[in-house]
Amino acid sequence: MIRIAVVVALGVLVAGAPSARAQPAGAQAEVLFRQGRDLMTAGKIGEACTAFAESQKLEPAVTTLLNLAACREKNNQLASAWGLFLEAERLTRSATDAASQQLHGIAQNRAQKLEPRLSTLAITVPAENRIGGLEIVRNGEVVLPGTYNRALPIDGGTYTIAARAPGNAEWSTTLTIGVERDAKTIEVPKLKLAVLGAAVNPTAPQSPVSKAPAQAPHRSNVMPLVVGVGALALLGAGLGFEMWARSSYDDAKAEMANQIRRDSLYDSANRKRYVAEGLAVAGVATAGVALWLYLRHPDSDGAKPSAATARKSRLVVTPMGVSLVRRF
Repeated sequence: MIRIAVVVALGVLVAGAPSARAQPAGAQAEVLFRQGRDLMTAGKIGEACTAFAESQKLEPAVTTLLNLAACREKNNQLASAWGLFLEAERLTRSATDAASQQLHGIAQNRAQKLEPRLSTLAITVPAENRIGGLEIVRNGEVVLPGTYNRALPIDGGTYTIAARAPGNAEWSTTLTIGVERDAKTIEVPKLKLAVLGAAVNPTAPQSPVSKAPAQAPHRSNVMPLVVGVGALALLGAGLGFEMWARSSYDDAKAEMANQIRRDSLYDSANRKRYVAEGLAVAGVATAGVALWLYLRHPDSDGAKPSAATARKSRLVVTPMGVSLVRRF
């Protein structure tokens, strides 16, 4: 099967030296090449490029490569087309036969005309942003570190640039590049540390965590009661000594015959009165302690009595003892 020299509408020579197609792959490549040429003529540029690319994979040939380059240019993939023209130029650079030299001239001329029209993209990564394990991808393809900070040719279109590194949150952005003569630069920022643990949306409203009410301390009146009883006992004893002192004092006044016994009764009455006064003072103090213990204990609902409640309570000392009076 012989590939014939033809010229496509784009002006690219699509023929090469006759080559035998003995293998099935060669036959398939020839069919795909012809389909690509027909599709180009019909204006189905995308499909034509696919046919030329598959033909080139099955059986590489300079003529197929030039047709594929012309198809990429027609499909507004200028950077891809430029790269294919350069590849064809390199493959025919040392050619000695006239046909290959002609193909070399075509490839070189088309590449030179196409180069000023190329769009470029520079992905800049400052040195301080190059953390360990950093990987940058463009539309899912890894960008080689050696291409960082360089304006390189790229086909026009929309691209997603993403950066990732172990232990860090991923960053991404999207930009659109024009078909020709468009120069874009994108800087990759320093990645932020990822949040450890389960992923949580920081903007989502968090449900308030209800705290169990603190257990109210159990009210115990035992201590105020014990101290109060002690106060009553002291006051009762003081009252008893007071009455005893008065009895001795009355006996002393009634004693008229024996002056010595009368003076003894007076002294006994005074001592009993001193004891009574001491017991009364101790009883009042103890009653005050009992009142303080009562007021500082929380009420049955766990709340301490208010200052107003405390002000409504007062200790009253009477001839019969001490009492706690509360006003409401």
